[in-house]
Amino acid sequence: MAGYISGEVDRMNSLVSRFLDFARPLSLEPRPEPLGPIVDRSLQAVNARWPRAAVEVERHYASELPLVPVDADLCEQVFSNLALNAYEAMGEKGGRLRVSIAPAARGSRQGVEVRFEDSGPGISPELREQIFNPFFTTKKTGVGLGLSIVAKIVDDHHGAITVTSPADGAGPGACFKVFFPSG
Repeated sequence: MAGYISGEVDRMNSLVSRFLDFARPLSLEPRPEPLGPIVDRSLQAVNARWPRAAVEVERHYASELPLVPVDADLCEQVFSNLALNAYEAMGEKGGRLRVSIAPAARGSRQGVEVRFEDSGPGISPELREQIFNPFFTTKKTGVGLGLSIVAKIVDDHHGAITVTSPADGAGPGACFKVFFPSG
């Protein structure tokens, strides 16, 4: 019984923290950073949380990447959330998570794009339109703040996040693209 109560207290603490993360203005502390090590720390943390997951992680990082002015801790939260969602989407059967980092441009802005492409079931067009909205979730135990917090962090960095999936949403997979401007 004590274990159950302790688990519920932890769950409630996490829930309150997520509500507060969403509600309060972010205090960014951007510094020029290479994104590769931040992504690697995120993947390591998610892998530690899912040690028996049959997920093959492929990393494809361009050799020449500019430093990007980001708050490393907040970006680690972004990448951890995207990786965790990919692991959860693929489930116990596992699959492939391809993470790539490459120079990119959005309009006249130069920067870096980080992609998380999984081999899960994909995301239907109807869901893609809503997944960044607060309190929208498809999970039984979710509250729908993870991706809205991710979008807020990316937006506060003057970046952009998009998601694509096969046209019918029937798989395989989803691809989240996160763009951070380099200047």
